[in-house]
Amino acid sequence: MLSLVAKTFKVLNSQASPWQIGWGVAFGLMAGLLPFGPLTLLILLIVCLFTVNLSTFILMWGISGGLMLIFGDNLEALTWEYARQPALLHTLASAEFLQVLHLHYTLVLGAFVLGLILLLPSAWLSTLLVNYYRQHLMTRVHKWKISQILKASKLARLYSELQ
Repeated sequence: MLSLVAKTFKVLNSQASPWQIGWGVAFGLMAGLLPFGPLTLLILLIVCLFTVNLSTFILMWGISGGLMLIFGDNLEALTWEYARQPALLHTLASAEFLQVLHLHYTLVLGAFVLGLILLLPSAWLSTLLVNYYRQHLMTRVHKWKISQILKASKLARLYSELQ
C-alpha cells in the first residue's frame, strides 16, 4: 500500500508530461471497464505504441476494474435495455470483426461505449488536475507536517528507492 502511494507521488512529482499521465488515466479507465479480451489487448497495444505513463495506466486499470466488479451488472442491464434494437443486434451478430472484438456481448458493448464516452474527458480532466497539483499544491504539500513526518518514515525510503 505504501509503495503504491510512493509511486503515485513519484509520478506526480516527476518530469513526465501531464498529458502522458492524463492518457494513462484515460486508457487505464477504459481497460478496467472492459472484461479482459481482444479489446483490452488492443488498448494495451495502443498504450505500448504511444507515450503513456505506464504506472498510472496500471493503477487506473486496477481501480476501474474493481469498480466494474461492483457496477458491471447494472451496466449490462442498462446496455441490454438500449441494445434491443433489431438493426443493432443484426449488425453486431453478423459482422465478423465485431464478433472477434466480442461486441455482441452486452457487457463488453456497454463497457466499450462507456469507455469511449469517458476517454477524452478523463484524459483532459486528469491533465488539468496534474497541472493544478504541480503549480499550486506541490510546494504546499511538501511544507505540511504530515508530509515531513512521512519523509522520515518508510514511505520516504520507498520513494527515494524508486527514484
